Amino acid sequence: KKVRSKKFKITFFLLINFVAVFAQQKTDTLSFDEFKKIILNYHPIALKANLLNDFARAKMGQARGNFDPKLSLNYDQKEYDGNSYYRFLTPEVKLPLWYGLELKASYSEAEGAYISPENKLPKEGLSFLGVNMSLGKGLLMDKRRAAIKKAQIFNSASKIEQQKLINDLMLEAGESYLSWQNNYKIAKVYENALKLTEVRYEAIKGSLVGGDRPAIDTLEMLTQLQQRQIQLQQANLNLQNSFYELSSFLWLENNQPYPIEQLNLAPIDQDIVMSGLNNLSIDNNPKLLMYGFKLRDLQIDKRLKAESLRPTLDLQLGVLNGGNSAFRNVNAGYWRNNNKVGVQLAFPLTFQSARSEFTEAKLKIMEVEYEQFSLRNELNAKLNQNYAEAQTLKSQLLLIDQSLTANKKLLEGEELKFTFGDSSIFLVNARETKLIETTEKLMETTFKLRKNKLKAEWLLGNLSVN
Repeated sequence: KKVRSKKFKITFFLLINFVAVFAQQKTDTLSFDEFKKIILNYHPIALKANLLNDFARAKMGQARGNFDPKLSLNYDQKEYDGNSYYRFLTPEVKLPLWYGLELKASYSEAEGAYISPENKLPKEGLSFLGVNMSLGKGLLMDKRRAAIKKAQIFNSASKIEQQKLINDLMLEAGESYLSWQNNYKIAKVYENALKLTEVRYEAIKGSLVGGDRPAIDTLEMLTQLQQRQIQLQQANLNLQNSFYELSSFLWLENNQPYPIEQLNLAPIDQDIVMSGLNNLSIDNNPKLLMYGFKLRDLQIDKRLKAESLRPTLDLQLGVLNGGNSAFRNVNAGYWRNNNKVGVQLAFPLTFQSARSEFTEAKLKIMEVEYEQFSLRNELNAKLNQNYAEAQTLKSQLLLIDQSLTANKKLLEGEELKFTFGDSSIFLVNARETKLIETTEKLMETTFKLRKNKLKAEWLLGNLSVN
């Protein structure tokens, strides 16, 4: 009896200390930090997020290109029946500036027998240096400036969009890691429980041969052994499925998924969320921040549409010089006698189209604002729910831990009674089953709490922080 009691105590020790047994096994481990680094370096979604910076630079380059200097050359001539009617040559340089200004410099030559008086030029040619100004439509905003401002907004928004993609990706990946972590621990519980049952079954069979126990105890242990085998098979299936899900986030260079058959990994039993949750505010949630950039972009459209409510009033001022030196004699006295001035004024009589477009721009802003208000309220509600769930899970963990301690003592007591013949193997098995159920419940609740923390980090936008 003393030998049999010693066996029971040893096997029970193996059961309640399965984590220590697991830690001694020679298995490659994968921590969440290592898992996260693999995702950020190789996962296609993470690589796609990195492309947003390149898109932003390309968009800014396109917008700045609208302010590039432009060189043009106009050449026109007519020869007919041996006569030179005319020949015009005008090279020109334009430099767009901010505030709707455009600098312009040109040199013109005109020759021929049939040139109209207003087109005649000095023999040495005529240079022009001037500026074009929009004093009505385009004074406060034009397409060139709007493109620059939109590109700047896109550049800032691309960083937030990058965070949003990573934040969402790490939520999904983190849940997969936690599920794998939990199923791994549960599988270890049933693996050790099966080992304990096998030892106990052999001990009962030995007692049957010695006549210490009835045959019914052997049958009881056989059914318990079969039950443990079924439970372990199911636990291993759950572990395998969660591992397959986890493996979908493991990639190598050149967009190659990691070969599953080469993976022999075990998770590390630790909380994957390391940052504090002192500031419970969703203001930094990237999905919410994106609405701010959408509104800024729409405000630019609104300002551009508002310009259409102004009449077109374009003014051209320039000084003329003989020859090809456009910068000679640039002074007020000379300009009064050698200038070229042009004014263009135009406006629709009703502005109906412009007013409708401006109204549409305002409505789009209101639409996005409503979506922003709705999302803010939704995220706040989820954060409050998450916090309430966390408090309940923490309370449950304390109760389950106390229950686990009590069940361990009950099993120890039942085993002790069994060694003295005051209990049955059925009651020992029942106590053991209850202990395993409580252990699994503790793991499941721990899993839910860690998942809850992960969700909180996602709501706060912290999962995109490296």
